Amino acid sequence: MARIAVADGVHRLVATPHQEGWNAAACQHVQAAVQNLQRELNLNGIPLSLSSGMELLVTHDLLQTSDDERAHTLNGSRYILLELPAFDYPLYTAEVIFSLQLRGLVPILAHPERNAVIQDDIGCAVRLLQRGVLMQVSADSLSPAADRAVRRCAQELLRRGLVHLLASDAHNASRRAPRLAAGVQAAARIVGSERAQAMVTRIPEAILADRELDMAAIAAPTPRRWWLRLFGSHHDVEG
Repeated sequence: MARIAVADGVHRLVATPHQEGWNAAACQHVQAAVQNLQRELNLNGIPLSLSSGMELLVTHDLLQTSDDERAHTLNGSRYILLELPAFDYPLYTAEVIFSLQLRGLVPILAHPERNAVIQDDIGCAVRLLQRGVLMQVSADSLSPAADRAVRRCAQELLRRGLVHLLASDAHNASRRAPRLAAGVQAAARIVGSERAQAMVTRIPEAILADRELDMAAIAAPTPRRWWLRLFGSHHDVEG
């Protein structure tokens, strides 16, 4: 998987195994495994830098404070990666988000395009963004091979300027490999090359460095009306 990532142009990768609730022992295990793998990569001359994190399921447990919450974040930063159940949008989601934010954490929602409720009502994602949640779409969700509903939702999120990050969501070296390039190209066709590149470079770099993001600066421009997307600006049409 590391060789695949490097061949695809990836230079830094964050390991974010799934986790339910706060679990310091699990975090320590992941951090140790990441350090061991980094040594192996260095010894084998594979130029990939690893960081650790967790992908936490949105549950009631996250309403409870924990002395080691930063151990669960991305590279020990203020940014915490969350995921919703695939077929549900828990009623307490907003409460969990607010609780985490009160404790100085910034939620990032992984693959919102795979949530059935968001697929049916994109407004759910809009409301989360308005609450200060960052959105991370999986690169393979933009592939022609992706589930139709997932792909359609991912494209709509991009069109509406709701996406801040693209990630590989890698699980293995075959079907869900750590590749980003094709997803970046697909995103660029919707939001432009500059913003698509920022989703895999400038924005994640700031997150892993624990820098505060200027939400206004990273927000996408308001999508054009459909007829302007077809024919260009009013000036272009007349000229």
